Amino acid sequence: MDTEGTVGHLLDHDPDVAHWTGVYFESAEVDRSNVPVLAMTPGVSVGPSMLSGHELAAPSQIVLGPATLAALHAHLGGSVVANVDGHARTLHVVGTATLPTIGGSGQPVMEMGSGAVMATSLFSATDRDQQGSPVPGPMAAFITVRPGVSQLAALHSLDHVTAVLNRPSDSDGPVGGVVGALRPAEIANYRTVGATPALLAAVLAAGAVGALGLTLVASVRQRRRQFAVLKALGFTRRQLAASVAWQSSVAAVIGVIVGVPIGVALGRFLWTLFARGISAVPHPFVPVASVLGVALGAIVFANLVALLPGRVAARTRTSLLLRAE
Repeated sequence: MDTEGTVGHLLDHDPDVAHWTGVYFESAEVDRSNVPVLAMTPGVSVGPSMLSGHELAAPSQIVLGPATLAALHAHLGGSVVANVDGHARTLHVVGTATLPTIGGSGQPVMEMGSGAVMATSLFSATDRDQQGSPVPGPMAAFITVRPGVSQLAALHSLDHVTAVLNRPSDSDGPVGGVVGALRPAEIANYRTVGATPALLAAVLAAGAVGALGLTLVASVRQRRRQFAVLKALGFTRRQLAASVAWQSSVAAVIGVIVGVPIGVALGRFLWTLFARGISAVPHPFVPVASVLGVALGAIVFANLVALLPGRVAARTRTSLLLRAE
């Protein structure tokens, strides 16, 4: 059974897969530098995520990783000379893309920022089957899922495809040895951070809550005479406690109005800077529901923090006025 046909059959009949494209990993000499190459059919609907320019549309074009573009001293709209199978070809640089991480064992390593995308037709059948597989076919596939399909459902579906391809091989079955989603080292390293950002945010939030509480306690102590005056004028204990709660709420609201826009803008800037640093596509997303939840939580916690200082203010005695006089 043809491996390409098997992969194609499984992906074509997967209800969660919208489009897919088979690719090969090769190497070529580009401007006298050995460059890892992702070989694919020009003009397909699925390919590497573009950072600039446009996708591979013809065999006379080439897409480079940003690091490779800089190393070759090339530029968009320019040309490079690629030597494949002893034949030199002039290719036009039409874009930059983020590429998968793969390679090693004597071959140049392709990373997110390095490598090139070239047409499959530039490589011979022997080059496309460097491992000597008895069942030739694409070495990897780019896949897009259908709109509305969750990430968890898509991964579960693709895991099923991988499991089918890795069944024990026989004369009529798959050859096995298929791995799942390839995650670049930069992304894998970022994932090892785990819950550290959330823990850091919780510590900072706890520090802010503690600082607000200490500020309210100090304010109540310094304004005891003012509270005594208000109580002498007819304020009830509940009203005195409410005045402290309003003071805390105003501080929280000001923090939300000022801090949330600045935090969102700074977060988008830093994320874009980080993404560009690892040659990933910078698509910062602001979870509106989470931001609103943080804003509401800040006001709620501000009122909770104000409970103890409010009780202290409510117990203020009018005798403080006589002592002051």
